[in-house]
Amino acid sequence: MHFLPPLTDTFGQQQQKRDRRKGAYIGQLQTLQHEVSGKVWAVDEDKLFIENFTFDGRSPDTFFWIGNGSQPNPKGHLVRYPLDSPDEKPVQLSEMKGQDILLHLPPRLKITDMDWFSVWFRRFTINYGHVHIPSDLEPPRKRVLPEFQRLAHQLRSGNITILDARTFYIPNLHYDGKGPDAYFWVGKGTDPDPMGHKIPNEMGSLDVLRAYEGEDIELQLPENLTVYDIDYLAVWCVAYKHNFGHVQIPPADDLWVPPALGQTRIKPHWWYSGETGQLEDLLEAYRSDQRDAYQPAGVPQAPPSEEEMNALAPSSPRSGAPTDSQSGLAPQAGSSSGSGPHSPNTGGASSPLPPASHLTLCLLLLILVALPPLPTGLLVPELGQRRHHPCAAGNTRTTSHIAPPEFGNCRQLSPHLQVEWQAREEEVHVRLTAVMGEDEYIAFGLSPNSVRPQMLNSDIVIAYYDHDDGSFHAIDYTVTAKKQCTGKIGVCPDERVNGRNDASVISGERKNGVTIITFERPYKTNDPMDIPISRASEQRTVIAAIGPLSPSKEASYHEDFITDNHVQLDFKSVGDNTCNPKPGAGPESPRYPPWEPRVLRAITNFTATIGPTGGDRGYSLVTSYRSWNLAWWIEDKLIPEIYVERGQTYYFTVHGGNDHSDIARYHPLYITSSPEGGFNMKTSEEQQNERIFAGVAYSKLRMPEPTAVGSLCQWKHIGQDMWQQSETFETYKDSLYKSCDSGLPGSLVWTVAEDTPDLVYYQCYSHRNMGWKIHVVDSGYKQPRKGDNGGVSLTSSPFVLLSSFLLFLFLQPSTSVTPLALTPPLR
Repeated sequence: MHFLPPLTDTFGQQQQKRDRRKGAYIGQLQTLQHEVSGKVWAVDEDKLFIENFTFDGRSPDTFFWIGNGSQPNPKGHLVRYPLDSPDEKPVQLSEMKGQDILLHLPPRLKITDMDWFSVWFRRFTINYGHVHIPSDLEPPRKRVLPEFQRLAHQLRSGNITILDARTFYIPNLHYDGKGPDAYFWVGKGTDPDPMGHKIPNEMGSLDVLRAYEGEDIELQLPENLTVYDIDYLAVWCVAYKHNFGHVQIPPADDLWVPPALGQTRIKPHWWYSGETGQLEDLLEAYRSDQRDAYQPAGVPQAPPSEEEMNALAPSSPRSGAPTDSQSGLAPQAGSSSGSGPHSPNTGGASSPLPPASHLTLCLLLLILVALPPLPTGLLVPELGQRRHHPCAAGNTRTTSHIAPPEFGNCRQLSPHLQVEWQAREEEVHVRLTAVMGEDEYIAFGLSPNSVRPQMLNSDIVIAYYDHDDGSFHAIDYTVTAKKQCTGKIGVCPDERVNGRNDASVISGERKNGVTIITFERPYKTNDPMDIPISRASEQRTVIAAIGPLSPSKEASYHEDFITDNHVQLDFKSVGDNTCNPKPGAGPESPRYPPWEPRVLRAITNFTATIGPTGGDRGYSLVTSYRSWNLAWWIEDKLIPEIYVERGQTYYFTVHGGNDHSDIARYHPLYITSSPEGGFNMKTSEEQQNERIFAGVAYSKLRMPEPTAVGSLCQWKHIGQDMWQQSETFETYKDSLYKSCDSGLPGSLVWTVAEDTPDLVYYQCYSHRNMGWKIHVVDSGYKQPRKGDNGGVSLTSSPFVLLSSFLLFLFLQPSTSVTPLALTPPLR
């Protein structure tokens, strides 16, 4: 964590040590008995921080004690630790060795009103160690700032408060939410500018800001920033470089706010999202600071349990929480139409569909499932033509944030990729045109090596088209290792490793298999992960690649450079154009027939190893997901589907690697509800939404730890990857060899519970998309034969004709009968 250095201020003839990380220094505990020691700091008016506290724990009925007088005495006040220990039976101190402790004084007590703090044996009134509190002590205090300036988009607020070195409280926030690329923004200087930093909103998210209607929110700076490092807090539009309003932060020398030690209790993220309903009583409980245990700032906070929810009767929507009508959510058909936001009540009236509609829908669904495709001659135009899929060839998707710029320079990097660029006053505009798939990305950026293209330690922009919503993206990445991003190293978006995204999309278009994305990037940024672009004329080595996007829309390390040759660009050049005409529609990628499905059943002992993914015949074809380049091999088969029975116990011998220092060789196995896995790569919120069945244990501190960790056995290519030439999986396996490290394997033992879902997955704990399906069946289940649908063949049954006739009766008006034409389902 980055902080400015401690301060030492002088008051009269005495010096008071101020440390922005710890608070105002009170003194060292005087050691009298039981090895009591530690440095005591005032965090604010009613909180103490004891640094490196030690106590041997051999004395019962011993507590922290604070009071008045020349020496510690029985008339003092007990300071509870931990904070949530009950008043009627407080927890006595146990053994502690060099522990950092945060203490809250009892209600209505202030540190400056006290004379001493001690470790006190209450039963026999013995002082084991104490420190005197200076009479001129000045603890840090919250700092009240003015409101946001009111410059644009109806932005306004109450007076903003700095709660601690990383936390802002913004009351009565109003903003219309119409800024296309607006974020909370901090930085240096008298006015906001593009050199600032995006910070998370009250939900801990870096999404574009929503509308606010008089809400009270708290914002936390990232761990590498404090209020001493910034000069302003603003609402800033990145695309248009527009300041909607800001508040100035006092100079660092004029600030003395509490350190960020976790003492500031902010609303948990579920509070704003409304996951638990509108609970005014819960708000009242949250505001009470007498009995609740504090939650360290930045630690994920789970919503209340169902029992806690039932104990708190909801009264009215809390301030700032949108109702269904405000959020645009309409009541579902057949559900209660009462006024409650989440559950039906007696004030609402049920509005079910009529029984005839139920029968009609059921029959229609049955026919859609059962009917084979009809000849095209039976299609009736009046009943609707086949819709074009948004991803179909020939379909065009275009988006533009601002008018696309003109370009005077162009370089052909490959037959399928060209780059255009134009220098501007403060930034460079870049346009990438590529023949590529919809599930691929373009990487383009600066090599750290001036004499050759080098992806490792490069500064790149990942540009891609998101076919799910038709949007285009340009994301600033840093490459620190040849592996998926772990949140610390790997192929990571800058924002995931405490940097920021300095690339901004200007426009995008996709047509006939060609993606065109235009973005801008400043010459110089405040992000240490970025390689600056010179404002002067200078040749820079560039790199580019096209690779697969993961299901979470992130890039992985890509070995195949497009820029194998030494390509250099001068971003200040004019008229540097060596490009061919724009690429036309790309040729269809060859489609390879799949290998025979791999299924394991009636087995209780499995061996799990690591191996290649099998190219377009393997992992991606089977799962419809992109893998990063490794996959699980179970019983020497690439991602087989496994069948297990409830109530049975299964044993996995795991050779996934146990080298914690090299995540590319560290693959613990676990059983999960997630089709992508990678539990260790997920946020706390994502982890809470995942159900784990085996392979992960929790420590006493509730930290997840993988258990199925063992030495590495990996299938490797004898020469080149032969997936294209291999007509069968066995032929492909013959082109590989197995290499195993010395050491013991890991073990995963799984007894399948009766409530286990029908479909779960074996996956890798440290990487996404390496495993596949486990089908969970009841005892005695018989696996269907190939081609058997497990039931009556409806397409050969007279039932289809009966269903069609009944549907015909329900759909026709009573006064006339006309022929019925059916449009086949889209396939």
